[in-house]
Amino acid sequence: MSEPKDTDKTSATPESLISESSIKGDKSDSLPIQPFFRQRKVLLVAGGALILAIVTGSVGWAFLRPKSAAPVAKQLTHKPTPNPLATPVISLSPLTGLKVTPEIAARQVTGVIIENHPDARPQSGLGQAGVVYEANAEGGITRFLAFFLDQRPASIGPVRSLRTYFLDWGLEFNAPVAHAGGNADALDLVTPLGMKDMNALSFASDGFYRTTDKYAPHNLYTNSDKLDALEQRYGFVKPASFTPSPRKADAPNPAAPHPNIHIDYSYAGYQVDYKYDPTTNDYGRWLSGIPHFDRNTNTQIRVKNVVVEMMPTSYGVTRIGESTVIMQTVGRGQGWVLRDGDAIPCTWVKDSHAARTKLLDATGAEIPLDAGNTWYSIVPVGKSVTF
Repeated sequence: MSEPKDTDKTSATPESLISESSIKGDKSDSLPIQPFFRQRKVLLVAGGALILAIVTGSVGWAFLRPKSAAPVAKQLTHKPTPNPLATPVISLSPLTGLKVTPEIAARQVTGVIIENHPDARPQSGLGQAGVVYEANAEGGITRFLAFFLDQRPASIGPVRSLRTYFLDWGLEFNAPVAHAGGNADALDLVTPLGMKDMNALSFASDGFYRTTDKYAPHNLYTNSDKLDALEQRYGFVKPASFTPSPRKADAPNPAAPHPNIHIDYSYAGYQVDYKYDPTTNDYGRWLSGIPHFDRNTNTQIRVKNVVVEMMPTSYGVTRIGESTVIMQTVGRGQGWVLRDGDAIPCTWVKDSHAARTKLLDATGAEIPLDAGNTWYSIVPVGKSVTF
């Protein structure tokens, strides 16, 4: 019997053998054509699928990505342009030399006569004034002329009457002056000298009010709003035209040569002291041996510059027989500028009723003040000032 034939071996075609050998790793250069194209087709299909997936994913991400991603990167590289309108405009107060808004600097300086009788204390507004003159009235009682610009007190007073020398200092600042009447000599000069008048005891009475916690005449007050209304009514709204005091930079001195100032105006109830504090580079004010407080703020009055003018002073009567103090405000005299804990001798010079008082050093140059408030102490020649 013949042996059965191996069909797997005898029936194999050359194509099948080549394919098999190539699958097994045959390295022959004679590759079959059709399987090569099949592989290319598989590769092309797979590559196309991959490309489609990439494109589809990119398109999907473009729609699904957070919208803020691109702007954030752009914002990080963008430098904002400064807005010039956001920078505040600053002016210097002509009254104090301090920084204020242009609107404040262009306002009208306003003067108010404030009394210093013990029954009037504590006064309202003195600590908020930019310039204050302190001088004797009758009987050794001192009185104040306070000028306001930088600050607007809600209460000012008690308001009292006018004297001739207060006119001259009001005219220096071309300022309206609020007062409650005056002696005959002072009232006679208001119109001839051209002072801007706001008299509580006549035509301007509605600009003032009386309180119930004090008795007359120590209870007459005004405030910034009422004074504004009076100035609007009488046309006193133009910026005051005067030459500001020269200013310098602060120079605090922990080893101040003259830290304490004592001024003898008259008798015990009117003794004034100023005590220098180098940490604030100003002076605390003391009156009759105790701290002088402002009622509006309930704090001690502090003063940046103290100017002492030794004033030729005499005593007489007005044309209707009232006792009066006579001061030679127009002219010149000796004094001191006290600032930064030091005392600088000066000559004060006032050439006319309306002229600004100049404070000259030994060379004839004007002595600059620190920026801030200034109190002028008008002391009769013959009284003592120590420091």
